[in-house]
Amino acid sequence: MSTPEMILFDYGGTLMFETDFNTLNGNTALFDVIKDNPQSVTPEEYDKYANSIFNDIKALRGDSIEIHEYHFLRYVLEHFGITLTVPVEEAELLVTEAISRKAKTPGIDSLLAFLREKGIRTGIISNLCWSGNSLKRRIAENFPEHDFEFIMTSSDYVFRKPDPHLFELAVIKSGLSADKIWYCGNDIGADIIGAKNAGLFPICINLS
Repeated sequence: MSTPEMILFDYGGTLMFETDFNTLNGNTALFDVIKDNPQSVTPEEYDKYANSIFNDIKALRGDSIEIHEYHFLRYVLEHFGITLTVPVEEAELLVTEAISRKAKTPGIDSLLAFLREKGIRTGIISNLCWSGNSLKRRIAENFPEHDFEFIMTSSDYVFRKPDPHLFELAVIKSGLSADKIWYCGNDIGADIIGAKNAGLFPICINLS
């Protein structure tokens, strides 16, 4: 096995874990920045409706197409006539931070330090409805010493893993051929099979 010139990482369950996921906690954070709430909607009512709409969208999107939290959030807010004191993009960050607890994967700092030492390039491809900007912010906060060349989220590029389009675009962005790149993830379907079908060498992370 030859040494890779670049390793691409999945985010959730690979670089970091998000635990205690609770949509009510995330949506309640919005109520700190509400300007107008003409229907006097409660956080619980907002959360119930948002979850029902999100489940409808999930049934329509399938395994290959992604939605973007910006559009979803904008729809739900306008459904209730709610306006905010901050832009929707900033509101998304509030929801993202409040919706779960975040923690680095054990040993990931040592691995990234090793890759820096060996001069192996890195990037991220993540299935995520949150915006790429929100993920870039989280990565910068938690890995300030490491420079990922690019961070790609399905929300910003329409397609979800295991669809090959995200992997193919990452290969183009790298300037390398696919056989020079490893992909490291924890999901057999989205990460391992997806990467292999796109010509990358897949590495499965299993911390269970």
